[in-house]
Amino acid sequence: MKKNKRIIFATIAALSLAAPMAAVFNFDNVQTVSANHQGTKVWLQYGTLKYALKGPSGRVYPAGTKVVRELSNDNIPPTSLPSEPFYLTLVIGGIPGNQLLQDVGGGQIAEAYVNYEDWHEIDYPSDYTVLVQNTEDYTDLKSSDFHPVDSSNPDVPCANTDSLEVAYHELTKVSSKLPSSGKDRNVVYNFTDRYLAAKAMEVSQSTVDALTKEINDALANYKKTGHLVSGNSDSGNNSNSGSSNSSNSNGGSTSGNTNSSGSSTSKKSKSRVVRLRKASYRYTHKGKRVSKKLLKKGSYVKINGKTYRIKGKKYYRIGKNRYIRKVNVAK
Repeated sequence: MKKNKRIIFATIAALSLAAPMAAVFNFDNVQTVSANHQGTKVWLQYGTLKYALKGPSGRVYPAGTKVVRELSNDNIPPTSLPSEPFYLTLVIGGIPGNQLLQDVGGGQIAEAYVNYEDWHEIDYPSDYTVLVQNTEDYTDLKSSDFHPVDSSNPDVPCANTDSLEVAYHELTKVSSKLPSSGKDRNVVYNFTDRYLAAKAMEVSQSTVDALTKEINDALANYKKTGHLVSGNSDSGNNSNSGSSNSSNSNGGSTSGNTNSSGSSTSKKSKSRVVRLRKASYRYTHKGKRVSKKLLKKGSYVKINGKTYRIKGKKYYRIGKNRYIRKVNVAK
């Protein structure tokens, strides 16, 4: 696994980026895949295209083209994962835990188009390693819109999510102004779960459009009434407000105020949902890392709004005796 500075995308040259490879990871339109299973391992599943597929660039990828996908599960993943794409180009590597390095892939292929093999686990490489590299075309790299050349082969729907992305972005701005519990907050959690599901492979355009309309209707109601749903109460007594915070993966309650590292949360410190700008470890109140598994970059977590200082560093609490570094949270 030797270093290859020429790997990945022709877009780098096309955009005259002469920066080091780390600059690749700043592209918004190229898929980013988070690895670091147990800090040192990653699961890979290779496959080949069942039949020729045409990408949005017009290029045809013949039957037998090798593709791959990866996961950072603790245990071997299920053989079939319809919502997880294979990639035409995928490069992994970097020192585990180093937040400046991430795996980069492009050209998302639906599982239905792939003859896939069993998963196997490898040591996560400390240097950039090309798993597959079938294209450097920027149009194809940023897309999942691939269809059979032969119309007699079954086609997988590829929904356009541009309008959904706009609507959800507006929802996140409203979310920052909402109370930490209540009907409105639960609506946001519900929309977030459905938004993530709608971005999976093989989701129909009608499903995406219906969700987009629901979010826009809720936003319109918020502009009129100050609530996402009609008849909303801000009593904050709905106990489900923290249950949808699945990205925490810790099973702890976010409403408790027991903490030996500092005082309990003050009334001025309001709970809120924040986005991770970096992958983040979880820590105890003594500053001890809970595990080597990272919360993924871009995931949402609920914090109680209070800053805690542990061993000279600032943290937010995301659950009972669970903390993340404040520096990893987007401002």
